[in-house]
Amino acid sequence: MFIGVLLLTGIMGCSNSNGETQEEAKTGQEINLKFIWWGKDQRKEDTLKVIELYKKDHPNVNIITEDFSSTSEVATQLAIETADQNTADIIQGDYGFIFNYINRDLIEPLGPFVERKILSTSDIDPSYLTPGMKDDALYALPIAINSESFVYDPAFFEDAGVTVPTEDYTIEDLYATLGQLKQSIDSPDFYPLGNMFDANYYLRSRGVSLYNAEGTGLGYDDDKIMADYLSLYKKWIEEGLLSNGSLKRAGNDENHPVITGQSALYSVSSNASTVLSKVAGRTIKLLPLPQITGDAEGKFIKPSMFLAVSSYSKYPEEAVKFIDFFVNNVEANDILNAERGVPVSSVISARLSEKLDEAGKQQYQLLDYLKTHSSPIDPPAPSKAVVVDNAYQLILQHVVDGSSTPEQGAKEYRVKATKILQGTGEVSSK
Repeated sequence: MFIGVLLLTGIMGCSNSNGETQEEAKTGQEINLKFIWWGKDQRKEDTLKVIELYKKDHPNVNIITEDFSSTSEVATQLAIETADQNTADIIQGDYGFIFNYINRDLIEPLGPFVERKILSTSDIDPSYLTPGMKDDALYALPIAINSESFVYDPAFFEDAGVTVPTEDYTIEDLYATLGQLKQSIDSPDFYPLGNMFDANYYLRSRGVSLYNAEGTGLGYDDDKIMADYLSLYKKWIEEGLLSNGSLKRAGNDENHPVITGQSALYSVSSNASTVLSKVAGRTIKLLPLPQITGDAEGKFIKPSMFLAVSSYSKYPEEAVKFIDFFVNNVEANDILNAERGVPVSSVISARLSEKLDEAGKQQYQLLDYLKTHSSPIDPPAPSKAVVVDNAYQLILQHVVDGSSTPEQGAKEYRVKATKILQGTGEVSSK
């Protein structure tokens, strides 16, 4: 999500509002569709190959790509384009921001295209479609599924003489493993854990959520839970188990801490293992996040990303045809090779699982485990969550540097988050 999105509250999209009609697409004239998405070099190369494959049977359709390196950059660009009513026809969206557009009628409903058999969802488990729905109507089609997890290099653990935790490990098991790694690796630049699992996961594991269902406040009443998380974060940094640079997320490239050996474990979206394995030239494996307590299950399966059609598109039917091709075409997905996550199509998923190497199979094995070791995903974060997160990052820094205690930080977070979410006043930074 991005702050600029918050300025769009009064903007309402109108389907095919740019004057031209879908009928014009049937005359065979040249059609230009803009496709906005994020991803690194391998994803760009594969996506362009899929576009060229699509053009073989649709020579009059030109798909012009706007590719960015991160989700936040796409969110920024979308906010700018939507303000100008010039949004890309096809949007690769994230669970964190796509509903900012759906809730403002800026995304074309997909149900009519499913009914007309332009878009097929017959091979997709209905539960995978739910996160892209509002009021029982489908607006955003998941491309694939993934989950938050740790990546690790098995060879690194072997060299260190430390056993990798089993899938059902606890937070206490993780703490013990991090201590063993710290003792085994004698380097001031080494931190066993490159970044921390986020507060939302910790809260879910304690039986509550970060936000309430309405998005008007926090989803928990006891500030001690947040204080416990902040205390754990600070403790692990002070003991040298967690990198103090963990507030900044590493890119999935050759400088990733797990590839360089600066960290043994790093929290990522599970589809990152495919890219990191390719960059490293060896298998980088996945481990689910630890069980925090026995009271609740914090792990969840989520859409890795969506494809959606802007309500400003001149050619929504043509845009949906490409989405259907992207998600359901066998040849296209042989190229994409599950890099965006485990495909939602059961046909595609089964086909790829038989062809993947050890690195590629990591996602499938993790998702199989999570089918019986997860709980439903929380509702999408409110549109103001990006502002709340900015406030949280400052509070976390103050706790880590000792200028605030975890208890003070938890109380301050509640005050600031409540003001932001309820719009009751300006929130200043210390």
